Amino acid sequence: MKVLQLGEFGLIDHLTKHLSKGKAVVGIGDDAAVLKMTNDKCQMSNKGKYLLITTDALVENVHFTIKNTSFVDLGYKALAANVSDIAAMGGTPTAAVITLALPAGLAVEKLDAFYRGLNRLAKKLKIDLVGGDTVASPKALMISITLLGEVSPKNLLLRSTAKVGDLICVTGTFGLPAARHYSASVLPPIRLKEAAALAAQRLASAMIDSSDGLVRSVVELAKASQVGARLWEERIPIAPGATLDQALYGGEEYELVFTVPKNKVRDLAGKRKLKKIDQISIVGEIVPLGEQVKLIDNRGKIKEPKTKGFEHFQ
Repeated sequence: MKVLQLGEFGLIDHLTKHLSKGKAVVGIGDDAAVLKMTNDKCQMSNKGKYLLITTDALVENVHFTIKNTSFVDLGYKALAANVSDIAAMGGTPTAAVITLALPAGLAVEKLDAFYRGLNRLAKKLKIDLVGGDTVASPKALMISITLLGEVSPKNLLLRSTAKVGDLICVTGTFGLPAARHYSASVLPPIRLKEAAALAAQRLASAMIDSSDGLVRSVVELAKASQVGARLWEERIPIAPGATLDQALYGGEEYELVFTVPKNKVRDLAGKRKLKKIDQISIVGEIVPLGEQVKLIDNRGKIKEPKTKGFEHFQ
């Protein structure tokens, strides 16, 4: 069997189905791993909080091309992808390590630009850059960042806790990166403030980030929660210049996709008025598992998604 026959998510399931969870509070299958700190003197996490760990990799000619990439933007994006995972758990990022696999001919000036973008976001969010590794690559540039964070147990949000009847909500708009409008002036926002408010106010029942696309995010949330879902096409917040398909399947946004019990929707609206949570749209509903993930068009017709979203090896 070849990797391409399994695809990215099938491969993950294949490789991890026999792994032990060990002492992790949450292991493989969410936006970040969750560990309980056993040493109260550990400087990486405050006493009583869980430690969050996530990692993301960017590979030349898969995620970006050197010719068409602003390395300042690339540094920002590399860290932002990880921060979004921590946000989706209801947490706060604390420290990062950066691994670079570098072609020997890469201009140092490009790396300087990369670190300017990375440092800009790290300083803004008070993330310590505490180490990493640098190795040679025979051809392609590869960037991998591992980010640590922390979360109070009472604020922890998971993918696996959505319930039938919950409404599906999102922050922001979708489709802009796929519409090729991605530039330094429109770098995607990171929803730490919104995630923290949703967690602290107990409004969200489950949450995931949208980096792999809106449909893919809903599919993964539904899979983890063992439910189905309906997405209402006419309610999808589409970015200016983007199409519905780009909003549904494009990815590379760092928005939040979360579920809210119907009895808390009024509370959600109230928080929006208070400016504590902004730019939220209700785009669907959680349904029983057997109904799977479907789209509903503006005439009420139930449709299969064209694809489940971006997936490596496909």
